[in-house]
Amino acid sequence: MKTAKQKERELIIKLHKEKKKVREIAQLLGLSKSKVHFWIQRSKKTDSLEDKPRSGRPTPLSTKALKSIANLIRKNLIQPTNRKAGVSTKEVLKLIKNKVKRKYSLRHVERTMHKMGFSLITPRPSHIRKDENAKEKFKVEFKKNLNRNIWAIR
Repeated sequence: MKTAKQKERELIIKLHKEKKKVREIAQLLGLSKSKVHFWIQRSKKTDSLEDKPRSGRPTPLSTKALKSIANLIRKNLIQPTNRKAGVSTKEVLKLIKNKVKRKYSLRHVERTMHKMGFSLITPRPSHIRKDENAKEKFKVEFKKNLNRNIWAIR
């Protein structure tokens, strides 16, 4: 199945073959001229509209190491009382540091956790509407400070 990017690129090439100018194609598709020109040149050089593979440093964490860390985390998550407990990013950072003997940033640990299938749950403060006393107090204060009918139209 083709993605929207691929369809857009094919449309650029189709319009170019119909002798449309770069400026016209850009206007029709709502793209920049440089983007249209880039894909026309790319298709002439490589006959491909696919993205090139991106470079990047490979992770020193092997798949085997990731699985063993994930198993350790799962063991820590399930307590003897069968209640789930949380594990912090810093605890996982220590696990990885012991396993690989390299220092990672907290953000990289979060990405790795996501890669292993875990999700980050952050506690949220409760909303004012949850506290009935605060809600009633707000209503009383609002009525005291109101000088006119708020629904009136002038």
